[in-house]
Amino acid sequence: MKKSIIGLVVVAGSVTVYQLSVNSMDIANTSLEPESILGNYSLEVPVQAVNETELGASEYDDFDLQILAQLRADYKENIAELKVQASLLTVKRYILEKYPESGEERFTRLVLAAFPEFAESIFRVIEGLERYQNWVSEEYLYLEELSPLAKNGMLWEKRREIFGSDAELIWQDEKDNLNQSKLRMQEVFHQLDQSNETSLDEKLFQLRSAIDENLAGSVQDAALSEGVISRAFFNLSSVQKGLSEMPAEERQIEIDNIRRQLGYSEEQIETLAAKDQEREARWQTGYAYMAERAELVASLDAEQLDESLAELRQKYFEHEAVTIQREEEMDFWRFNRPRKFGNN
Repeated sequence: MKKSIIGLVVVAGSVTVYQLSVNSMDIANTSLEPESILGNYSLEVPVQAVNETELGASEYDDFDLQILAQLRADYKENIAELKVQASLLTVKRYILEKYPESGEERFTRLVLAAFPEFAESIFRVIEGLERYQNWVSEEYLYLEELSPLAKNGMLWEKRREIFGSDAELIWQDEKDNLNQSKLRMQEVFHQLDQSNETSLDEKLFQLRSAIDENLAGSVQDAALSEGVISRAFFNLSSVQKGLSEMPAEERQIEIDNIRRQLGYSEEQIETLAAKDQEREARWQTGYAYMAERAELVASLDAEQLDESLAELRQKYFEHEAVTIQREEEMDFWRFNRPRKFGNN
């Protein structure tokens, strides 16, 4: 049977359940309501030999000896890592729950006995983490009113204020998980971009499934609006290939359906469809202009060309003719850009 200490810690405005296994530190995060700080605690440790003579047996009762044995079993190999030292707060909370009066003293004594060479660092990290969590609790309502990105920014600002550059090490797992999620999402986009065999509906399903699997509950997930997902989806080469092969009317129906699946309201879909038609008309105007312009460039000399091009720009773009001319002088050709149905 797997032996473990179960404890609760408030982090980033929510309570997290930590399971600390005997053989390794296995952390499983489960969000709870912020006010649910106390829960059911249990301690199950194997019978392990502890040198009671070395420790001074009179100072340690059976509970202390069990905790001490488990501390050594769980953390001995990795106690030098700051993120591991920070996780000892769960043990401190557990001891305080069992012994409110003597818990602080017990925890201090046990850390000194288990890891004397790292005790000073452990106490400093845990004191800072308690300050951080107290701040989170005090600012909880304000933090919950912020956007996900703004909230994450404030949390990291406070972490760095308390821990300096060590904050990156203490919350390294959080950053590593985010980086791994980003890499997995990049791979998903690459696969979808190259996939010309699957339908648009299937591509959209795969994208939403990947977001749910890799970003669910994260700051990035909260920041993903339907607009952000829509732009990313319509930017896929395989999606554009499928849309470009459709007749205009069928293409608009498909674009509307994609937006509907992404959570757009019918009113939003209608508004965006009208913009799509405006864009379509503008692109067709641009294509016609570029074709006629190419004919002029091929048939006229330099002296005749400037005047003819000015007339041509005025014919197609009227009050925007000057802007088009300036863009061309800068070697920017807006109608030679890739067409992205649903985006531009």
